Amino acid sequence: MKHVLTSSHTLDELIEAKNKSSDQGQKLKLRAIINIKKGKLVKQVSEEFLISRQSLSFWQRIYNEKGIDGLLTNKGGRKEGNPKWDTTIFDNLGKTIKTKGGYWSIPKMQEWIKETYMKNIPEQTVWYHLDRLGFSYKSSRTHPYKGDKERQESFKKGALQKSWMK
Repeated sequence: MKHVLTSSHTLDELIEAKNKSSDQGQKLKLRAIINIKKGKLVKQVSEEFLISRQSLSFWQRIYNEKGIDGLLTNKGGRKEGNPKWDTTIFDNLGKTIKTKGGYWSIPKMQEWIKETYMKNIPEQTVWYHLDRLGFSYKSSRTHPYKGDKERQESFKKGALQKSWMK
């Protein structure tokens, strides 16, 4: 089955676009489109490039609808990129934690940053920067309020282990 390419680019334009592209995914897609434009069968192109016919058909449809730019690889993530935070915010937070001491939860840190700098910084970002500064995360542990103190003490001393032995 021969695929019809409806976009108006010439073979030379496609080759030039492939050579100029720094996107490896786009280059692969353009090589496949070039081969189809040269008259190769989809089966031949898919076998040559080790891609499925469905992928090739999808690339052809995208190329026909959006042209060369439609073949660019979508890297995902935010279009504007990750925000760059001023590291002095976290340096000052670290100094404050050392000065005041005590337990600082991530929400408490976020609240301090919001009050001090008027910035809403995501939880993961706060965690990342404090880890980078050498702080460690300690999760809270449960404290059984109905625990039997006598049984706990005997367990610690190994009294209960004897009942497990044969």
